[in-house]
Amino acid sequence: MHPLVRALTRPLGLSPRKLPARLPLIAAMVTCALAALPAGLHAAEAPTVIRIGTIPGLKFDLSAFSVRPGAEVEVIFTNSEEMLHNFVIVKPGTREAVGLAALTLGAGAAEREFVPPTPDVLWSTKVVPAGSSASVKFTAPTTLGDYPYVCTFPGHYFLMFGTMMVTNDPQPPVKTPLTPAKPATAGTAPVATSAAAVTAHAVTKRALMPASGPASIAVQLPGGVSYCWDAGAGRFRYAWTGGYINMPAVAERFLADVLGDVFYEEPAYPLRLGTSPGAVPKQIDFKGYTLDAQRIPEFETVVDGVTIHERAEVRDGRLVRRFRTGGEATVWFAIPAEGAAGLAAAGGTKEGAFFKFTGAAAKEFTISMPVPASARTPAQ
Repeated sequence: MHPLVRALTRPLGLSPRKLPARLPLIAAMVTCALAALPAGLHAAEAPTVIRIGTIPGLKFDLSAFSVRPGAEVEVIFTNSEEMLHNFVIVKPGTREAVGLAALTLGAGAAEREFVPPTPDVLWSTKVVPAGSSASVKFTAPTTLGDYPYVCTFPGHYFLMFGTMMVTNDPQPPVKTPLTPAKPATAGTAPVATSAAAVTAHAVTKRALMPASGPASIAVQLPGGVSYCWDAGAGRFRYAWTGGYINMPAVAERFLADVLGDVFYEEPAYPLRLGTSPGAVPKQIDFKGYTLDAQRIPEFETVVDGVTIHERAEVRDGRLVRRFRTGGEATVWFAIPAEGAAGLAAAGGTKEGAFFKFTGAAAKEFTISMPVPASARTPAQ
């Protein structure tokens, strides 16, 4: 008897002479055994494909997605924004450290795709320009946990991040709400950057602004006043008159020029919540902005768990900032030590270096300041 025949028939207790008659039974047994095997043993599992994009307000369109430990994963990242972005997955708890490291890359940052050389970075794409896509393939970690993903283009890590959850029970991806910003409608006026530009509608543009964080927003208001909002720090920085901004040839890498004279600067976040004006906020998270009919933005932040809305406009020769706090019992506004001449508070009382708001006034109040004569009112 051939050794191979003996090896196949011995476990079944069959003699070689009886083998042909029993072949149908053996085939049925083999088929049942294969059907009972886990799917991964008789066919390789298809890779998990995650498609992720961008939405206004420096956000990924997915705030979270989940994969199985050890799974083969492909992330396809599409950038539909005007700014450059990348997609970087990092070790748990290292998002901010990696983002800060990206800021210190210096002259070789572009060659490194703005990804710092740290073991905290697990996988990354190249920098993706507007309208383009890039993908990254990897084997998911075998350790369960939350692995942040982030854009490490300078300053974007403040706002542009999400979570890859490695779990034995994957769930559908979590979409980022489309509430942080409303895109301009078709037919609106283009962004104006000339010194003479004064519009009947507000103009809002992301830019690298001087004396501000890398994730900044320049706003030109009807009335000839412009101001800088620091999205990374979640606060108003300064205001000027005389023109808007000139964008550099490479807007993502060089500072914009402020076309005018700064008449007000705010050195720190101005609000204090609670009974004591000395209670400096511990955490300020910028959530985005919405635009009204005049395309004037209202910015939303969460300050130590309290949602704050802030909107600025020019009214009767003054720059008026409206704050809505959602019902705090007491709110304080810190008055800058310099450049605060003519600063006034509607509904509040001055106590030392602060305006104090209580009761109904603490829910909604305004801070205003005179606009220099160089500001102009647009023709209607």
